[in-house]
Amino acid sequence: MAYLNNIIIYLNIKEKHKKHVKWVLKRLYDENIPIMVEKYKFYIKKTDFMEFIIELKQISMDLKKVEAIVNWQDLQNVIGLKSFLGFYNYYKRFINKWLDKIELFIKIIKKDKL
Repeated sequence: MAYLNNIIIYLNIKEKHKKHVKWVLKRLYDENIPIMVEKYKFYIKKTDFMEFIIELKQISMDLKKVEAIVNWQDLQNVIGLKSFLGFYNYYKRFINKWLDKIELFIKIIKKDKL
C-alpha cells in the first residue's frame, strides 16, 4: 500500500493545464487509487509543498525555516553540527556559495571521524 499525499500540476496555459489535470485524475482512477476531490485545491497561485513556498515562476524558502536557521542554538557537538548541516543542505539552492560557507564544518566532521 502506498500513501499519495500531494500532486502538484503546473502549466501556465489554462487549457493545457485543464487537460493535464483531467489526464492525471483519470490515471489515478484507472489505477484504482482513491480520489477525494474535495481535498484538492484547483487554480491556486501559491502553495507550500515539502517545506518550500511555490508561486508562479518562483520557489522560495518558508520564512519559518529561515527563522529556524537564524535562531539555531549554538552547536555543542558533531551530532548537532550534522543536524544543522542536513537542514542547511536542504535549502542550499537559496544560499549563495553555500559550499564555501560550510567548508570549515565539513573539516570538523572529517576530523572527528579520524
